[in-house]
Amino acid sequence: MEFIESKLQRLKQLRKQRPQYAEIYDFYAGLCRFLQGQQLGWLRCAPDLDGWEPRRQAGFPLLTRDALQIDAAAASSFITALIDTFIEHGQQGEAELKTLSAAISAGDIASDKLLLACLEKDRAPLEAAANGLEIPAALVEYVCSTALAFGLQQWRDTAPQPLFDGWQEGYCPLCGAVPAMGELAGEEGKKQLHCSICACDWSVTRLKCSYCGNEESDSLEYFTAEGEIGYRVDLCRKCSGYLKVVDSRELGAGLPMDVEDLNTMHLDLLAQKEGFAKGKRTFRDG
Repeated sequence: MEFIESKLQRLKQLRKQRPQYAEIYDFYAGLCRFLQGQQLGWLRCAPDLDGWEPRRQAGFPLLTRDALQIDAAAASSFITALIDTFIEHGQQGEAELKTLSAAISAGDIASDKLLLACLEKDRAPLEAAANGLEIPAALVEYVCSTALAFGLQQWRDTAPQPLFDGWQEGYCPLCGAVPAMGELAGEEGKKQLHCSICACDWSVTRLKCSYCGNEESDSLEYFTAEGEIGYRVDLCRKCSGYLKVVDSRELGAGLPMDVEDLNTMHLDLLAQKEGFAKGKRTFRDG
């Protein structure tokens, strides 16, 4: 899988540049190698392409829960294998991960419902499952979101990209997730957003908050960290949201943005220290 191979190559490069983060890079590389050997047999996406145009005009993404067809048994097998990989390459949370894996294997938790909850950013089913097992809800969400991301990223390449032309919302036109990163690309530095789940990318207005839509220049700022060439953090004083941005004119095109997100965790800390937070998607599906 080409998209996974690009992640592995970038992780190898970053490990040499920042050996202090070797443990994090190695964990993610182990995850990528596991995913590289997997086939997508548990997820099928069948969106209503004919009926999407009025929904697109209203700001709704293409995929809905009805568009996802999940083989629950196959999904459960995939997720338990994914958890084994987390345990093998991770340094913490082993007991909680084993508890989650056992519950999924026994059928005590409906994996398909959790995957759909991740698509819709509905935390209630995730929290209910976590509370029943007495494990952190964030862990359940991370495991299921990782599984969903793999499925959607494989399917995404078959989606007709022209459908997304003209999309200017701050959330993904395909799955509705918020962006993981922004990118300034091309000679003119046009701004693109990269989805945190399906890795879809789309062009947006450069001087505009991706979360609240603010276009008032006096409340839109950015900062850079000393020595961090090619990275910046866009800030909105109106909603206190922030977005990390890669300047591919400095770093080169085609970088895997989920790896760049991982590589810039220190910028998250700097933004959050100043009172900013990652934004949330603002649409409501009916």
